[in-house]
Amino acid sequence: MIGGATGPITKVISERRSLRRHWRIAETIFMIVLDTLMILAACYLAYRLRFKTLLHNPMLEGLKYQIFGYYTAAAPDNNQQFSSYMPLWAGVIAGLIIIFAARRLYHIRLTGNWFRQAWLIATSTTIGMAFLITYFFFFQNTNQYDPDTLVPNSRLLIPFIWFTTVVVLCAGRLVISGGMGMLYRMGLGETRVLVVGSGRLGKMVMQCLTASPNLGFSVVGFLHDMTEPPGDFGRFKMLGTIDDIGVVIRSMQVDEVIIALPSHLNNHAIRSVRLCERLGASFKLIPDLYELNLSRIDMENIEGIPLLGIRQASLNTPQRIITRTIDIVISSLALIIGSPIYLCIALAIVFTSPGPIIYKQDRVGLNGKHFKMLKFRSMYKDADQRLAQLLSQNEAQGPIFKMREDPRVTPVGRFIRRTSLDEIPQLFNVLKGEMSLVGPRPPLPREVAQYEEWQKGRLAIKPGCSGLWQVRGRSNISFDEGVLMDIYYIENWSLRLYIQILLRTIPAILFSRGAY
Repeated sequence: MIGGATGPITKVISERRSLRRHWRIAETIFMIVLDTLMILAACYLAYRLRFKTLLHNPMLEGLKYQIFGYYTAAAPDNNQQFSSYMPLWAGVIAGLIIIFAARRLYHIRLTGNWFRQAWLIATSTTIGMAFLITYFFFFQNTNQYDPDTLVPNSRLLIPFIWFTTVVVLCAGRLVISGGMGMLYRMGLGETRVLVVGSGRLGKMVMQCLTASPNLGFSVVGFLHDMTEPPGDFGRFKMLGTIDDIGVVIRSMQVDEVIIALPSHLNNHAIRSVRLCERLGASFKLIPDLYELNLSRIDMENIEGIPLLGIRQASLNTPQRIITRTIDIVISSLALIIGSPIYLCIALAIVFTSPGPIIYKQDRVGLNGKHFKMLKFRSMYKDADQRLAQLLSQNEAQGPIFKMREDPRVTPVGRFIRRTSLDEIPQLFNVLKGEMSLVGPRPPLPREVAQYEEWQKGRLAIKPGCSGLWQVRGRSNISFDEGVLMDIYYIENWSLRLYIQILLRTIPAILFSRGAY
């Protein structure tokens, strides 16, 4: 009965998927038409730069006279109109659209990886311009105007076309991605996703999808795979076991199923795939390759036999040098530029409550090494002694202590904690090399003593002032979910991810997401 295909619910799901298919077709047609218009606009911009801006520009002519001692002679193609090059514009547009389609640019989600889209646009445009250069080389090997040729020749026009096309298309994709992301955040056109699997792999998938609302995925919940005790995972609801997949797909009107099961449950994965096919649900399979990001996998081929290797997760020497340099430069600038504000905070702490300005606390860093972490004091000086009285009011899960209305926090402390200004002195820890700007937050020794073995993996990298946990919600996220984010960052470290977290820290601080 699970695979039944009748009833009002099935009809609603079928209509919903049909609408999504039509939307996808309309989206592709829209992007092709839009790319055509943007390429035409780029060609016009290239024409203006080549024949109107640069040709006989008084400033450029004066500079040329100063350098070479002569002015440019009148060019015979100076009076060529934009319409005279229409065969060239048509060829460029048709050629680029064909190359884009062949390289599957229109299969990439509009709100997906903009850098990947930009790279495809740049490389595809380069290929197109190479064909155009080849045409001019073999069929129009003169740069002089000839009224008998189909396309007026101007070799200097080619680099302008390449440049303007890349800039216009990349900028256009960025605007479209932002607009679609706003619609998705409003709940328009979102994709309802069900995750099959409650292990570490499934949890990472749910976190990544929820952390990027601009992708348009809404996680309705997950199915338990019986590898660990059943129950909800933080904000994600358990909707049943993997045997309930058919019922859940129909009752929750699921658009897409992501199957993230461990390797020993391959039979269940195959069954889930077949069930999705029978119900007409789209699905994605995530390979359980030691739960690693595919970017860490090296592949070799020996006589047709594929060999997979796993790159080490630790940072190599160049990466350490780069990140250390960024840490030192940004920390130094932040301390120097913000020094007047920090002085005001110090004075406010002194005049509102007795005790030291800087609070030093023993924390656990890289590979379990202890160090003194610095913070602006945000609590009364007897806060540590009063902790035992408040443990019963702990609002956080796991070994950490969190309390929204903590009576130990001073009035000034409440403000600087919400704005994260209390963390500023940790920049000195960064300069000393005890911390980095990005990494897992350094835990207390008593917290580490309660860690499960898998949670100790977050100590494998230098702790940071900010991290995935902080930019994705801070105190609004459960402890296990936050630790999983830290481990994901460690195992998938890249300079790009490091910089992304740095940039996302700014809005996280400004909007005080999960801070108290």
